Amino acid sequence: MVDIYIKDKFGKLILAKKILKKDNFHYEKTVLIAEDQTLKVTITLNTPSPTLDLAWTAKDPQIFHKVIELISEDLSKSFSIEELADYVGMNRTKLQAGFKQVFNKTINSFTQELKMQTAKDLINGSKGYSLKEIASMLGYRHSNHFSVAFKKRFNVSPSAFKKVD
Repeated sequence: MVDIYIKDKFGKLILAKKILKKDNFHYEKTVLIAEDQTLKVTITLNTPSPTLDLAWTAKDPQIFHKVIELISEDLSKSFSIEELADYVGMNRTKLQAGFKQVFNKTINSFTQELKMQTAKDLINGSKGYSLKEIASMLGYRHSNHFSVAFKKRFNVSPSAFKKVD
């Protein structure tokens, strides 16, 4: 961690305001440097994201595909990261970091995206499922939770989407 201090006109050290952003630290402070003059100081330090030193074997990418297959087989089930790690025989840290490195998504965001795409397909489909049935097929105990997730993803409620289609 870096602390940056700025001297004001009286020589007093002032700690700059620190805002933590995704891949950098951003410091910003307005300092009185003379009776009628202020100076806005902005300093951004780019810091690389910490990377885990993971040794990959040839079979590891196949393991991540096994995770996808397991999740895809039954979207009504919600698997914990621990359950998935046990299923594929990998520790949870390596599984999570490797999955994100390979697919550029976390396991949970991948699962959520898969559920929402499936919901969209089921709503568009000819089988005529109710929204409550679709919510249940995708592992939502309460259809309102499904509706909130769908609207967050597609910016339209599932019932409005169903009417448009």
